[in-house]
Amino acid sequence: MTAAPVTSSAVTFALDYYLLCPADAPVAPLGLLVEEFVLADDLSATRLRTAGWTRADGGWWSSAAFAHAVRADPDVRARLRAVGRADAEEAYLRSGGGALPDEDVLRCHFRDDVPLATVAPLRLGDGPPVWRVLFAGELDDGRLAALRTALRLDAGTGHGLAGTGRLRVDGTMFRWDLRRVGGGVAWCLDVTAEPAHRDALRPLLRRLTDVVRRHGLVPATIERFA
Repeated sequence: MTAAPVTSSAVTFALDYYLLCPADAPVAPLGLLVEEFVLADDLSATRLRTAGWTRADGGWWSSAAFAHAVRADPDVRARLRAVGRADAEEAYLRSGGGALPDEDVLRCHFRDDVPLATVAPLRLGDGPPVWRVLFAGELDDGRLAALRTALRLDAGTGHGLAGTGRLRVDGTMFRWDLRRVGGGVAWCLDVTAEPAHRDALRPLLRRLTDVVRRHGLVPATIERFA
């Protein structure tokens, strides 16, 4: 499938980087996976863009099927290690790729996008809007404890809630809840802001998503609930 161009009005996150590792030696990367979510004006995700590079292929490829597999298949997901831009640059250089292109150039390799469902916001109640970042993957007790610390969560109250974090910035109160969903097969981060403001929410959503990503879960989509 040929990707539609991202228009100037589209909102995007910074790129996510993952090392692609062989199944039998997960610490020795074979290449890179680069991803980006395209967001609507209300910050719900409309598209997932993905591209990969491996030594064996000798070039960049884009595959919606692989992006789906990362989120559906634990064996595929186990071969990824979330990293930042600096670690991706080092791995790319050591793997024989040379200098990693800048992000505008990397975006040119996004050719087979994953369309994400766009529907009217669901209504959860009378409270403020909720932005739900849905993640694929599992957390063992050690990773969950580390993630709770990294997200600065207080104790959960059961019913799938692992904990709640809060932050006040310039008169805006942010809250985020980490919880299990989908009958215990996935995780999500529910984020609210009072008052809600896109320019304030977008960087916080990005930072929180990256923290969770670094602890082994893979972001799948972002939904907005009214």
